[in-house]
Amino acid sequence: MPGITGLPLLIAGPCALETEEITFWIAAELRSLSEDFNIPVIFKGSYAKANRTRENSFHGVGIEKGLELLYHVKCEFNLPVTSDVHEVREVERAAEILDVIQIPALLCKNTDILHAAGDTGKTINIKKGHFVTADDMYYSIEKVASRGNEDVYVTERGNQFGYADTIVDFRSIAILKSFGYPVIFDATHSVRNVSRRSDDPGGGTPEAIGLLTRCAAAVGADGLFVETHVRPAEALCDSVVCYPLKNLRDLVKSFLDIRSLLNRFDKEMTESL
Repeated sequence: MPGITGLPLLIAGPCALETEEITFWIAAELRSLSEDFNIPVIFKGSYAKANRTRENSFHGVGIEKGLELLYHVKCEFNLPVTSDVHEVREVERAAEILDVIQIPALLCKNTDILHAAGDTGKTINIKKGHFVTADDMYYSIEKVASRGNEDVYVTERGNQFGYADTIVDFRSIAILKSFGYPVIFDATHSVRNVSRRSDDPGGGTPEAIGLLTRCAAAVGADGLFVETHVRPAEALCDSVVCYPLKNLRDLVKSFLDIRSLLNRFDKEMTESL
C-alpha cells in the first residue's frame, strides 16, 4: 500500500501556524503521543490559508516563516511535516521542507497543482472537496499517479451540497478505500458550519468530533486528521472546531481501539470461513 509512514497514522496540528512557542508546544505533545501509541504522526500546520471566508481573517505567517517553523519541527521533534500548497509556483519551494504535500479541498480537482505536487515525488494528501463525490476523487488521484507518483492519501471531510452545514456520508470512506490508497478522516473540518447569517460565520458542532471519529474508525479509515491547539478559543484559524490538545490523546485512543477491535473481528471472520 502506498504511504511513507505506515498505518494507522495521525495528521495533527494547528489549522494555521502561529508563534514558535505554540508550534513547539503542540509538536512536543504529538511526539509524545507518537511514541506512546507507537503510530506515525505527521505534524500539520499551514503556512498560508488562501481560502478563508472573510477578508479580515488570519491568512497565515507566509511561506518562508512557515517553512522555517516546520523545518525546526522536523529537526527538533523528529516528526514529518505537512502544509497546504495553493499555487503551482509554491510547490517546488515547499517540497524542500515538507514530507507530505497537502492539496486543499477547494483545489482537489486542479490539474496543474496535482501534477506539480505529483512531480515532487513526495507523499501527496488530497483533501476531498465538500463539493465533489467520493467517486470523483478517483480522477484526482489519477492526476497525481499519472506523474509516476503512487504515494497518495485521500482525506474525507464531508459534503455541504451548497448549504452551510457539513454532512459526512460514511459510505464515502468505503468508496475511497476501493481505489487502493490510504483514506484519512478529517474529524475537525467535518463539523464545520459556515453561514453569513450566523453569529459565528466560522461555526460548527465540535461536540460531534468524538462521535464522527469513532464512526470513521468503525468503517475502516486508515488514519485521523485533527486540527488541534493549546488554547482552541484563541486559535487564529478555525478556533470553533479546533480540538483541545489536552484531550487529543483520548480521541486518538478511541480511534485506535475501535480500529483494533474491527481488525480482530475481520480476522476471526476470515478464519471461520
